[in-house]
Amino acid sequence: MSFYSREASNFLPVINLDLIDKGILSDLLNNCRITYEDLSRRHGISANAVKKRVLKLEESGVIDHYSIRLSLAMLDAQYLFGLLQTDGSQDEEVFVNKIGDSPSIVAAAAYSDGHYALVAEYISTVELMELGTYLRTLDGVEDVELHTLVSKRGAKTDLSTNHLKALYYLRDNPRISIVDLARESGMTARRVRRLVTELVEGDSVFFTANLELGEAGSIPFLARVAWNERNTEYESVIEWLMSKYPDSLWEWYISVSEPVIFCLFTAEDLNEMNSKAREIRQQDFVDRVKVIVSSYHDGFGGPRSRRLDELIQEVLKK
Repeated sequence: MSFYSREASNFLPVINLDLIDKGILSDLLNNCRITYEDLSRRHGISANAVKKRVLKLEESGVIDHYSIRLSLAMLDAQYLFGLLQTDGSQDEEVFVNKIGDSPSIVAAAAYSDGHYALVAEYISTVELMELGTYLRTLDGVEDVELHTLVSKRGAKTDLSTNHLKALYYLRDNPRISIVDLARESGMTARRVRRLVTELVEGDSVFFTANLELGEAGSIPFLARVAWNERNTEYESVIEWLMSKYPDSLWEWYISVSEPVIFCLFTAEDLNEMNSKAREIRQQDFVDRVKVIVSSYHDGFGGPRSRRLDELIQEVLKK
């Protein structure tokens, strides 16, 4: 879940992202261990040019850090998107962290007009009920929407001791080179390369980038798009959005419970944001569009992150 920057970064250069930057970031979101050579072939520029772009994205703060998480299938978990309406009396930073006190929360963000968004994971209906109760009883909360999402579940596999040993070092630096990983882990480069390949291709562990879109000088905003399921399917809605806004649509969350898609966009200014909302609203397959502007966010790890730490710690104790 990528939102506005946590704090104003006046000492970092603001950069404007082009379509190549967007493509590189999308590839790093899907697999942050992708090589400069592979990115070069995908985007038609030299590996050295790719490296310079990635370093610039890191130095500017657009790429905040890289991280590892288990697949949903590894925990038999479900992915959840929530939207809270409050009375607006809250300190945004304090309230975001209050939301994050729930063990189910992965990330939370403050938006305009007293709105807060969150991403959570739950394993049982009891956990879902407990999360709903917790959020509804927070001071100042007037309404809570919780949406189970259409999500990539990945695979469920047994991670070996050596897999977890490699993950111990990869967790701190998911893009660490094979040579450095071999040296730090004490395993051979050949074994390390095989283990990392199995982890990346096994679909039970995901390597990703965490972004701060506000550092690119853009305004991140969330669009709640209610689409007409009588005359179209959500795949068609997403396909249209991706083709219409290839440089500004970053993430989307598709509700299972109702025909709603929550889309994370960026815009250069409020006029562009309102123009995008108007364009989407004018489509025959769209019923309603509401937009809110991001102001602050934070991440909290969540159940999958904690479970990965537990598995690694179990190996270290042996």
